[in-house]
Amino acid sequence: MGHHYASYEPRARREGVVVDAVLRPATPADVAGLLAFDMTVVVRTPEEWADTIDRSVRGERLLLVADVGGTIAAFAQAHVLEEHPEDRAPAGHYLTGVTVLPEFRRAGLARDLTAARLGWIGQRADEAWYFASAENAASIRLHEQLGFSEVLRAPSIHGVSFEGREGILFRLQTASVHGGANRGG
Repeated sequence: MGHHYASYEPRARREGVVVDAVLRPATPADVAGLLAFDMTVVVRTPEEWADTIDRSVRGERLLLVADVGGTIAAFAQAHVLEEHPEDRAPAGHYLTGVTVLPEFRRAGLARDLTAARLGWIGQRADEAWYFASAENAASIRLHEQLGFSEVLRAPSIHGVSFEGREGILFRLQTASVHGGANRGG
């Protein structure tokens, strides 16, 4: 299985390209659009997408989409993960992936979706967690720019292995970013 994340090209941001996206929670009407992502790391059946959306609607997790003129150009998730003692990964609110269709990459959608997810987490917790393959330079750079700091490196984090390579767990104190937002349900 090969790498499924975009190659890191820091100067490749498409200058002058404006993607007019609406960031919003996913709805049941988005299942068909989310199936376009079956070529990425996340492969789900229509029923699995429907269940994920239902859990998001109930507030158990967050599934955001970036809607560009009726096309789901990107999606991102966040939810609570329980402690995973086997690899020293703590319980907490985790950013659990952002995926952008190739034709919409390098237009700021990942950053916007990550900021929105951090807002959601900041209303619920004092810290946010995130992990990635040590080889996923684009994702690591984005999260470091948002203030995430490395906590540990391991061959697996929360049971996710990194194909014989190394994963990195990061943490962000959400109060430092969001001014200590009120915590609520």
